[in-house]
Amino acid sequence: MAATGRRLLVLCVDRDNDVGTVLNVKTPLVGEEAVLNAAVEYSLARPDDSDSNAMFAAVQTYRELRKTYGDGVEVALVAGLEREGVEGDMKILQELDQVLSQGRFDGVVLVSDGPTDEAVAPLIQSKLPIVSIRRVIVQQERGVEETFVLLVNYVKKAFTEENYKRYSLGLTGLFLVIYSLLSYFLPQFVWPILITALGGFMFFKGYDLGEYFSSIYKTKPITFASILLSIILSLLALIQGIYAVLKTPYIDFFGAIGRLLLAPVGAQLLAVDLLVLGAVLPFLGSLIDAAIAGKETRYSDALVIAVILMARQLAVETARFLSGGGDIRGVLTWSFVVLSSVVVMVVAFTLERGARRQ
Repeated sequence: MAATGRRLLVLCVDRDNDVGTVLNVKTPLVGEEAVLNAAVEYSLARPDDSDSNAMFAAVQTYRELRKTYGDGVEVALVAGLEREGVEGDMKILQELDQVLSQGRFDGVVLVSDGPTDEAVAPLIQSKLPIVSIRRVIVQQERGVEETFVLLVNYVKKAFTEENYKRYSLGLTGLFLVIYSLLSYFLPQFVWPILITALGGFMFFKGYDLGEYFSSIYKTKPITFASILLSIILSLLALIQGIYAVLKTPYIDFFGAIGRLLLAPVGAQLLAVDLLVLGAVLPFLGSLIDAAIAGKETRYSDALVIAVILMARQLAVETARFLSGGGDIRGVLTWSFVVLSSVVVMVVAFTLERGARRQ
């Protein structure tokens, strides 16, 4: 590779900037001597931290590649910020630009001590292709005493470091407060509510819905507000519906569904009306945002709103039938109407997509 003029960069990333905080050094560090000195000083300051192992591994990888590619290899260390996040990742990109300004490189060998540092791989790949990722795993003795010491260190880290205590202390404290309040006001529904909330939180974090809603808030404020209102209306409908079901004795599963949908929520409104309105609002908000921004109107969104509104009557007829007070002919009639409108909507989707491609 050196003979062809191609160069490799062995890169060690310290995302939470432990090196800068502990050693009070300014990153980036470029060159074997700088990275090796930092690794030695850091291992003396924190012998139980794996960051020093990652730096030693970067130097080792650099030396091994030097045997094969000669002068076509360089080693460097870049760091983010203690609180990580977007600002920390931007700092990593700036330091990487400083390293790249010192020479031309054709690929990166990323050395990491865990998934936290590897999370910046897409950022690095936006600058240079990643040839390989080396994860450093520190081997430990498996004895009971060593395991106990490791557990104590991990627990201490969870309750003292800023990046972890917000979860170990913050979420635990929030859970205890909510549990106490629910035990006082709704003792019979404590665990169903907590499990539902935990499941919602896991779903929210698992699909990165925070970033999704953040982007919607910045680009489509009306849509964002309509989504929030939709969630509130849906929750109100479910709460009122569940309350109505609990007040009805000796009810089967299908009857409970019908009773939930037909639960009154004030005036002439039913729970199903709030659910339908909650389903319509995001599409309506999207249409308003498009009109404000001067973008082309998507008629497919208007068709979706129309289909949802027609599905409201189908839901009412089905709920009445499940509750024992409806007629199957009403269910079949509105099923045909809704199915026909869905076919029209799919055809409109297809035509609209074809027109855009042309």
